[in-house]
Amino acid sequence: MYVLPTVLATKECMDTAQREYGSKHHLSNPANAFRHALWVILIIRKCLIWKRNEEKAIVWAKKFTDWHEKFSPNEALEEAMDLHNNQMGIVLFDKLKYKSEIEIVSFLKQKASEAVKILTVKEVKSIEDKLVYIE
Repeated sequence: MYVLPTVLATKECMDTAQREYGSKHHLSNPANAFRHALWVILIIRKCLIWKRNEEKAIVWAKKFTDWHEKFSPNEALEEAMDLHNNQMGIVLFDKLKYKSEIEIVSFLKQKASEAVKILTVKEVKSIEDKLVYIE
């Protein structure tokens, strides 16, 4: 089980998001998109330290973050946004897995600055390669 690495990744993610964006990351904005993608990447990285199985770490990160969205439900659009940005973390992990945390944060901040504003759940489903936000 990957509980301890997930807890450590969550704390690190929240600390990083707070340092980079202040409390803005709690809103449905690009800072929040950054936080969700970073969270997934950090979960995978911490799980790989625990057990060196990338496939299982990715499956766990998806399972846990999807569960989190169901456990603490939002409006449908917010949930779709969070699930999408979590999935982007999984997609981007492959590109970032050998990068330092400083490089990952810099890369994700750039991606957050390019995030797409969405208005409907249907819109989220049409965006494949960018982070998304509402506000």
